[in-house]
Amino acid sequence: MTERKTNMGLLTDPRQRRRFVRIISHYNNRLCALFYISGLIWFFGLAYIHLNAGTYFSENALLPGLVEGNFYSDADVKFYKNEIKKAMDKDKSLLLRDWLFSKFEELGLEVYFQNYSVQYPLQLLGDQKVPGQNVYAILRAPRASSTEAVVLSVPIRSKNMISKTLTDTSGGIALMLALTKFFKKHTFWAKDIIFLLTQHEHIGIEAWLDGYHQVQSSKYVFPGTLWGRSGSIQAALNLEIPLEKVAYYNIKMEGLNGQLPNLDLVNLVVRLCRREGDSVRLHNQYDYYDPDSLNGFKHSLLTMLRMMKTQASGSPSGNHGLFHRYHIEAVTLQGVSRAFGQKTSDLMVTGRIVEGIFRSLNNLLERFHQSFFFYLMPATNRYISIGLYMPPFSLMTAAGLIKAISLWIGSEKPKDKNEKKPQKSDLNSSKLEKDEKEPETEKQEKEVEKEDNEVSQSKKEISCEKKEEDPLEKLSKDVNDIEDDDSLKNDPDEQEDKSRDLLSIIPMIILSFLVGLMTYYLPDVFNSHARHLKIPTDEAITYGLMALFSAWLFFPRFISKKPHEFDNGFQVDWPLLKCVTLIFQSLVLFSIALMNISLAFFLAATIIPVSVIVQPVSNKLLQCLQSVLLLLVSPPVLIYLASVVSVIDEQRPDSVIDIIVNAWSQLKDTVLLSILDYSLLSCWTYPVFCFAIYPNWIMLWGVSHMRLESDSTLFRFS
Repeated sequence: MTERKTNMGLLTDPRQRRRFVRIISHYNNRLCALFYISGLIWFFGLAYIHLNAGTYFSENALLPGLVEGNFYSDADVKFYKNEIKKAMDKDKSLLLRDWLFSKFEELGLEVYFQNYSVQYPLQLLGDQKVPGQNVYAILRAPRASSTEAVVLSVPIRSKNMISKTLTDTSGGIALMLALTKFFKKHTFWAKDIIFLLTQHEHIGIEAWLDGYHQVQSSKYVFPGTLWGRSGSIQAALNLEIPLEKVAYYNIKMEGLNGQLPNLDLVNLVVRLCRREGDSVRLHNQYDYYDPDSLNGFKHSLLTMLRMMKTQASGSPSGNHGLFHRYHIEAVTLQGVSRAFGQKTSDLMVTGRIVEGIFRSLNNLLERFHQSFFFYLMPATNRYISIGLYMPPFSLMTAAGLIKAISLWIGSEKPKDKNEKKPQKSDLNSSKLEKDEKEPETEKQEKEVEKEDNEVSQSKKEISCEKKEEDPLEKLSKDVNDIEDDDSLKNDPDEQEDKSRDLLSIIPMIILSFLVGLMTYYLPDVFNSHARHLKIPTDEAITYGLMALFSAWLFFPRFISKKPHEFDNGFQVDWPLLKCVTLIFQSLVLFSIALMNISLAFFLAATIIPVSVIVQPVSNKLLQCLQSVLLLLVSPPVLIYLASVVSVIDEQRPDSVIDIIVNAWSQLKDTVLLSILDYSLLSCWTYPVFCFAIYPNWIMLWGVSHMRLESDSTLFRFS
């Protein structure tokens, strides 16, 4: 009994409880660091060949090994190549679409136009609607009832559109016409084949898919009526092939909001490219010859990070990315003509690859449902499934949850030294008050208690074997417990403390989401005012958002007020606020990871270590250090750092000044394109930053700029 009393004393003693909480928080910081570092190393280590798995076919109905290419129509390819060159020299877009329409009609296919229009957001062109036109032809399956279809698409790009990011696609158009003539001769097709040529890149594909499925996914894109339709689309292949000979094939798989196609389709394209003896790459990264070595691990890690960089943006890497919205598996096969002394392939070899892909898709009995939809690829023949990358990511995110739990445990307010103990002293004071007010009733109760104690002692002496408690003692204990509970409930100070803790963080949370709401709606206002001043749209939006961000850095001083003699100021329970912030942050990261693991990983790798260590400090040097760390992980700086990495990886400038200037220009383009992608394509990246990442950062910024008041857990904005 004495040991039990001493242990209970340790839990009830405020000093011992504070010491216990300090020990937990001390080891908790080490545990957070251990979880974060181990999760980060584990995630990067997944690129090693012995920690990932080799690709394989889950859908045996594809039968890629049994498909033999019969496309050897070299004369047709050369004919259409020359015709394409002449048509592109004559015109630009409209004549080329008319020429394509006539060529498909000559081959005996059902050919249709789709007219659509686009009204760009942010009043970029006022109320003007930009017209567009798609051309598509349908090759009906001779032995089927047009219930299923596959799509072969090529974007129409004029010469002035060709750049480093948008390559020439005229070779793909010539190859499509040659394949149409070849496919028309065979009767083994079990699915309709749709040949689609689109204008305006992603917008043209979206307009055609919306018209095909009779929906309108964006209020800015107005799809026209499709007069010819087929059945349910099973898969799609998008071609970006130039007229020149191809050195290697680059596979693009990232879709809208980080969606990926079924891994079987990617494996099919890789298998058939290698069967023809051609080189195939992911993000222009070849497979290292010795993946088991250290250089092989570095090469695989770089390939995986390049894929994650593209996926994290949320924008589709090709026209195939819009098909994923309708559960249509699609990839883009890009031909790169930069030879550098390598072996090159002509369009006839590419035609046999496309033929093999469509003949394999023709064997499908149902939609792609096996294999993986969530994965990362460090090489063309290796993959990292969701079951492999989620444990290390969970370890990283658990660091924030552990810190939140420790703050919740230690968030109980310590009492002052001059205060009396809540249980015994409060009860004694209440008894003294009762003695002063009602002495007679109190004496009677004491006499009854004495009589009960005497009766219970006599019973215990008579029957020592009985272990049950006397009912009178039970009743008296229950009465005392009820009185204790009533005294605690009727304590107004306790109720004020609890309500103050909960209500103190509500203004901060509302303010943080108000900042996100302003960031979401103000770009339209910035652009409308900049139009009168003749400022470019990208600069107006970027500088306006930067000005808004800079203004809200001083919001702790905006809401501060001078404390009066009987006023404690605007007090915030910072452990509770940080606990809510970390829980919200973990919830957001886990939600993003279910769709776009790359974006969730990059956010977790940068935000979690800073969010764990941030807290109010009285030392000015530490406060400045925390402010610098928070600014480094703020949304504008993160986007700029991503632009720097993209410039170094893609452009590879010579000097640091070029990197800074090019990254700034890319930052402006990124902000504008993210808003346009959200409005036109329903890309979620911009609203996620506005309503999740930015408010979370604002709350952390508020926590770091509080100064200590008399209570150790209550802070007031400085």
